[in-house]
Amino acid sequence: MCKIIFIGNYKGGVGKTTTTLNLAKYFADFDERVLTIDLDPQSSLSEIQVLRHSTLESLDRIPDCETLNYIFDLSIKRIKRYPSLNLKFTDTVVKKANNYSFIPTSLFYRKGIGLDVLAIDMEDRIEYLSILKDYIDTLKNDFDYILIDCPPSSNLITQSAFLMSDYYLIPTVLDSISTNGVIHYIKTVKETYKKYCGNSNDDSILFKHYFGKEPELIGIFYNLIRKQVNYDSADKEFREALLRENIETTIFETEVNNFIDIARSTEVGEVSKVRKDFEDLAKNVLNRVKKMQVAP
Repeated sequence: MCKIIFIGNYKGGVGKTTTTLNLAKYFADFDERVLTIDLDPQSSLSEIQVLRHSTLESLDRIPDCETLNYIFDLSIKRIKRYPSLNLKFTDTVVKKANNYSFIPTSLFYRKGIGLDVLAIDMEDRIEYLSILKDYIDTLKNDFDYILIDCPPSSNLITQSAFLMSDYYLIPTVLDSISTNGVIHYIKTVKETYKKYCGNSNDDSILFKHYFGKEPELIGIFYNLIRKQVNYDSADKEFREALLRENIETTIFETEVNNFIDIARSTEVGEVSKVRKDFEDLAKNVLNRVKKMQVAP
């Protein structure tokens, strides 16, 4: 059964895209069929994947009809103009490489209509919350895991990812601004589910049957780690802040070192250490999800 996981944090620069990319790589190495979805209008994940896993030279070479933008664009038009139409998108939008597949998002779609622009066009109408789920439901049987790279925003597209996912993972930098953002992010995910599915009115009952249960937090992990002098105290303060908010979750022991510095380094051993960090994180995430599935 396919598991859908979104990776997110409202704080930018904490390595969400790099985390999604590396988890997908190692999930595929572990013989899991994985699909990544890029919901960030900047399209960084898509750009990297096109370069690594496609015969195309760059993101701007992808035809408009083979992007996630296209699916949202046509689906918005259908809901506005012809709600009775049943759109069918072929799987050509999915770029495949062994166990690793991805759906590209393009900032070049129709000369610059990104997902952020399309989200504005949705006008906060709840009918649009079904677009992403309806499309992904046609693909789920082909994958073991779907990983969603969520942007640091809370528009209808991001909210639909919250609602349709089974689990989520939060990367964070260990500083007060970022860790405070983690608590805010967890609360927002819960509030989003409650808003649409957590009440006793007819709409909430319908949405709960449509989207299913509230997404579960797999855990939090420290990314871009520098072993600064106050590391232990910052870690302690963060754990205490979670307890004060009655947030019970796993903080993974696996920590990813500062790969920005390492990316500039010529030391092969340091680069290998980062790869090993992500490989260990991928194993831990898979093990954690399996335990959560059998938990009462």
